[in-house]
Amino acid sequence: MTSWRLLIDGPASPARNMAVDEALLREVCEPVLRIYEWNVPAVSLGYFQPHALAGERPFIRRYTGGGLVDHAHDMTYTIVLPRAHPWMELSAPDSYCMIHRGVQAVLAACGIEAELTPEASAIESEACFVKPVRFDIVASTGKLSGAAQRRTREGLLHQGSILLPDSARNSDLRNAFAGAFSKRLEVDLQPGNLTISESSRAADLERERYSTEAWNRSR
Repeated sequence: MTSWRLLIDGPASPARNMAVDEALLREVCEPVLRIYEWNVPAVSLGYFQPHALAGERPFIRRYTGGGLVDHAHDMTYTIVLPRAHPWMELSAPDSYCMIHRGVQAVLAACGIEAELTPEASAIESEACFVKPVRFDIVASTGKLSGAAQRRTREGLLHQGSILLPDSARNSDLRNAFAGAFSKRLEVDLQPGNLTISESSRAADLERERYSTEAWNRSR
């Protein structure tokens, strides 16, 4: 059983949330699971999406790709893996599937039945939760969870979102996440904090990238 660092963060600004995620990737030396919240009901855009999709809502551009995600009622988490981690030997779809098996176990721990979709939906949409792709998590009510990944020379950044029909159950998800995820995927989650180096990198990224129009309106 491998050891991962567990970060539990309260509400923060969109710029801060995305800056911390990228800082964890840039400074990665061990696997990290981060569970966090948003202090405003913003939307996040995939790296390649035009900013006009956000309309008049507060928005942030992610470092990962994928579709628009509305963070008004969802629960968000991030996984960062170093280049040397065994899961990095998996293909992108297989690593996506592996992580979503863990998220499926979290939902099951909360009494929510869901499955991984075997193939992408034919629906065309710029919104993440309208268009399930292969290995997304779906239920009879529709798509419950999706994610986007980016691989760099440092490692893997996986940013995920869970959207339940009843957002009042988000606290149940947060409470169950670490235990169910670690049991299903056989990882040892150890509570921790950002390192000094990660905190410094996050502050720089928040100021110089994620708080700027040059980044957020680059497309």
